Amino acid sequence: MKKVTIRQIILVGLMSALVLIFSGFRIKIPLPVDHAAIQFGNIMCVLSGFLLGPLGGLAAAIGSFLYDLFDPTYASQAWITFLTKFFIGFLAGLISHWKGRSARLRSWNLVGAVAGSLVYVLLYLGKSLIMGQYVFSLAAGSPMMLYIIPKAATSCVNAVIAIVVAVPLWELIYIPLNKTGFLKPA
Repeated sequence: MKKVTIRQIILVGLMSALVLIFSGFRIKIPLPVDHAAIQFGNIMCVLSGFLLGPLGGLAAAIGSFLYDLFDPTYASQAWITFLTKFFIGFLAGLISHWKGRSARLRSWNLVGAVAGSLVYVLLYLGKSLIMGQYVFSLAAGSPMMLYIIPKAATSCVNAVIAIVVAVPLWELIYIPLNKTGFLKPA
């Protein structure tokens, strides 16, 4: 097992801050018993994985957790967000860095971004179904569908935004980061 370096701890902190900040850029969509949102934090969750490998999951989890913790609307669910958002950065990082790839290959970066985002969407929808049934007491059928469909739609839009923005953005910043030696292990 590799030791975590001071540099990695600093980068986890930096990426956590970026996840927190970008999560604040959102468009809330009111629902009868709750709301959904189009937001940009998932872009930074994916980039955390590209930059840090699987450790990027920790940055995604911490930044998203802090965003939820500071917003009374989401504070009670912050621990769930920590667990679910972790998988975006973790899977993006695991796949893009698998076997020494170091997030250099677009195809594997795309696979990692899709895998992390897809797993998050499934976990989020599972959480939403449980919340709909046990917190909001929505009956199966129409009431539940009026709650779940907008959540699924916005979650899928967030996933697509994260993938479509993070992969080319990483390609733009990878070259200068690599040229300066920033991406070389300390």
